[in-house]
Amino acid sequence: MNHRTTRGQITFLSRYSRQITDEHGNKRMETWNDVVNRVVVQQTRLWERALKRPLNDIEKEELEDMRQHIYDLKIVPAGRTLWLGGTDLAMKRESSQYNCAATVAETLYDIVDIFWLLLQGCGVGFRPVVGTLNGFKKKIETLRIVRSKRTNKGGYEHNVETFDVESKTWTIKLGDSAEAWAKFIGKILAHKYKAKHLVLDFTEIRPAGTILSGYGWRSSGDEQIVNAIPKIINILNMRVDQMLTRIDILDICNLLGTVLSSRRSAEICVMEYGEDEWEAFAKVKKNF
Repeated sequence: MNHRTTRGQITFLSRYSRQITDEHGNKRMETWNDVVNRVVVQQTRLWERALKRPLNDIEKEELEDMRQHIYDLKIVPAGRTLWLGGTDLAMKRESSQYNCAATVAETLYDIVDIFWLLLQGCGVGFRPVVGTLNGFKKKIETLRIVRSKRTNKGGYEHNVETFDVESKTWTIKLGDSAEAWAKFIGKILAHKYKAKHLVLDFTEIRPAGTILSGYGWRSSGDEQIVNAIPKIINILNMRVDQMLTRIDILDICNLLGTVLSSRRSAEICVMEYGEDEWEAFAKVKKNF
């Protein structure tokens, strides 16, 4: 790979080369050959799973041809496969290997799925559907956010939710994991308590810049979610005991797209010409 341009080398080191530990226990960055071999591991796993048997000699030879073509830059797999292919996480959370997804945003489960896919680095297209999602049962009078002061990772990975009946205080402690973040928005949208006060505790969140294990991306800490969540709460407060509009659903999904780590994802929202709110949707980014 000595023929790569300077820009190509910078792109490779910043986007596709992962830190690994060699046989002597020393940490180093992957070479292009390491990355290509890792991609072949990914393809081998997928092929053997589909066949339900180990590859035969002819199939292994075909994979070797593919490896050489990738090494020579005659073919190039998806960028996310160059980054995560062959890792345990790529097989455990296979959505991380997809560029795009499409769904409807109709129920709280749909919103959780959208957020989960975004957190995996997957671009999400969605169509907002009115009729299930609604605002709070009772207006939240006060919102208190407790910021994280952590200096390293290792926070509790699961959400903890409580409700004090006497004070009508609903508290959610956000766990430090992708699963917890996705479920967190589900708890907000489910709003099963008629609370007056909402406390969002982000003290378990790792600091910004920390490497996310498995993914290798850098965490944004709690700064982005602290900015986005009050706006989502405000949308739900404006629709107390009412259905969310298509634009409300659009705004919530867009806000969720702003809280991600350094691995950014894309969103696209679609609405049909002539359906309710299409004119508002057409102008939704005007002057923004």
